[in-house]
Amino acid sequence: MLLLSPAGSPASLSAALKSGADGVYFGGASFNARRGAANFTDMQMQAALDQCHLCGARAFITMNILLLDRELPEAIRYARFLYKAGADGLIIQDLGLARRLREELPELPLHGSTQMGICDIAGARLLEDMGFSCGVLARELSLESIRAIHQAVHLPLEAFAHGAMCMSFSGGCLYSSMAGERSGNRGTCAQPCRKQAALCRHPGREDYCLSLSDLCMLEHLKDMGDAGVTWLKLEGRMKRPAYVAAVTGAYRAALDGAGPGELAEHRRRILALFDRGGSPTGYYYGDDAHTGCVAQADPPAALLHQIEEQTERKERKLPVETRLFLLEGEPARLSLTLSQWPGPRTVWAEGPRPQEAEKPQSPERYLAQVQKLGGTPFQAAGGAAEMAPGLFLPAKELNALRRAGVEALEEVLRIRRPLPPEKMEEGPAPSPFQGRMELLAVVQNEGQARAAAGAGAELIALEGGLGAERVFQALQPLRKRAKLLISLPAAVPQGRETERLHALLQSSLVDGALCANLGQIVLAKDLPLKIAGTQLGAFNREAVRTLKTLGFDRVILSLELTKAQMRDILTEEAAGISGYGRAQLMQLLHCPMKEALGCKNCLGPDAYLEDGAGRRFPLSPIRGRDGCLVRLLNCFPTDVLDLLGALSGIQTLQLAFYEEGPAAVEAAISRAQEARDGAPLLPPEKATRGHWNRAVE
Repeated sequence: MLLLSPAGSPASLSAALKSGADGVYFGGASFNARRGAANFTDMQMQAALDQCHLCGARAFITMNILLLDRELPEAIRYARFLYKAGADGLIIQDLGLARRLREELPELPLHGSTQMGICDIAGARLLEDMGFSCGVLARELSLESIRAIHQAVHLPLEAFAHGAMCMSFSGGCLYSSMAGERSGNRGTCAQPCRKQAALCRHPGREDYCLSLSDLCMLEHLKDMGDAGVTWLKLEGRMKRPAYVAAVTGAYRAALDGAGPGELAEHRRRILALFDRGGSPTGYYYGDDAHTGCVAQADPPAALLHQIEEQTERKERKLPVETRLFLLEGEPARLSLTLSQWPGPRTVWAEGPRPQEAEKPQSPERYLAQVQKLGGTPFQAAGGAAEMAPGLFLPAKELNALRRAGVEALEEVLRIRRPLPPEKMEEGPAPSPFQGRMELLAVVQNEGQARAAAGAGAELIALEGGLGAERVFQALQPLRKRAKLLISLPAAVPQGRETERLHALLQSSLVDGALCANLGQIVLAKDLPLKIAGTQLGAFNREAVRTLKTLGFDRVILSLELTKAQMRDILTEEAAGISGYGRAQLMQLLHCPMKEALGCKNCLGPDAYLEDGAGRRFPLSPIRGRDGCLVRLLNCFPTDVLDLLGALSGIQTLQLAFYEEGPAAVEAAISRAQEARDGAPLLPPEKATRGHWNRAVE
């Protein structure tokens, strides 16, 4: 396994490299999901890439946010700069950017960010088919799930081994976005989950029921390797350099075979630097996480000083084999051979012809002279000298030969790639939707489904939790007047639930699927109608086109877009929008009710969380074979039905229902029909406009 460390600044980069990272991931000033970190200017970026390569480490650059249409050209220019400068790969989330980069820079490796929510075999296969070089798995997977994915694909897998865990499923959080326009999908998450909140009551000073414990797999790396993990990823781009040094050093020691006592001391030091919940093993052996965690980040000054001093004294040099040739009548020659990554590499340097010696020297003495590599990124690791008897080469010539060899090897390691010509991206001709908008009702139960069909919704998507087969059977007569779809959950880690849903998708009970996770297009590929839901990150025209290329028939745009941003897309691409419904702020595989009350005392749809401001957020559980997925819903529904006249070309209008009874479902669909027909509507009461006029950062 290889160790991948974080770097939020040049100082952290040096700390990671000196402490033994095989690779480092970091970001530039834009387009990355840790915009609050110091990050790297373009000049620093080039130096950082060279620094990694001269240490024999790989450098992966984060461009892992969703992009607006106006940002895509600049993002592609930046990717071209990174490719030329020698980046070993980009970590990305945006599907539109991925498609453009495969066309623009086909040789540039792409890693699918954990924000893509890859959690099953189907998702990993899709990344493989799209040309990704690695998949960063969702943090909610068990080792058993990872093993199943690894056995089914050839794609290298990357998994988090240490650091902060998001309470919400990877890439599925809108809490910060809806609460204050700071989006985790845009790199500006304000972490409202770390603030006070309680289950079904006002929180007290000790209530943090959304603040999840950190992760530590320090003593379990063999299990991760056996499951098929290629890259062990450490979280911490917002942490200080001493933390990066300590965590990287600890995991380097573990990978190199450190014993239990040494690992226990490493764990003690790490937790002294930063501790949030004692750092259990997350989801790898089942749900070992817990909430109520407040970060403790006030390490002793003596410990910080000790780590900083230890790191400063460390050197990281690449071992090279040296071979010196001093032969009669031939120029002096020196070869330097690097066997480590990105090896093997051999360079040659030539000097003047050796002279006849007045006082012959031994070959070993000459070899020792050219092996004096102090002050360079290299250290001698074996070598030989082939020397004819009675020859002599002055020390200054030997030193010049060594310098020339070192410079040649450094030049090899400083990767500079020629850029392919820029693609003149014209894109397809605009094809806005010209037909009649269809209403998509997303419902939870049979009563809501019947009410939606009776009110005239053309598409009805019923959630497919346990017991859904029986409800779909009962609803078969509705298919005479509406298409019946299954609404798939956003987070379904590989397991028994994946198999159950696949079987349901293969049945004859549904006309299509509303998908909330990328791999679901593979599972639903044989259905007549496949809709990409709001969770799939349709943030720009390219992303909409890419989703259609992958097999989706329709696409619902992201809930984080403003009216103007949606209009820009709809003028060129047929797409749908969400007009009504509570936004799913979080996808919780760690259930707050289970932790607080136990499964036997589940409050079901009556449960809610309350924050310090007194806002109540309903919890909406959906049961599966492997447990529940609990959706944290917004405190108010988003309702923009009276504003739809400002947009044209809407193909599908989604209305999502949770706690609403049949009468409320009928009323909302009737309002949507009136809006579709151009009738003026009164503004809604007790509702939010979402991001209609409020752009996310």
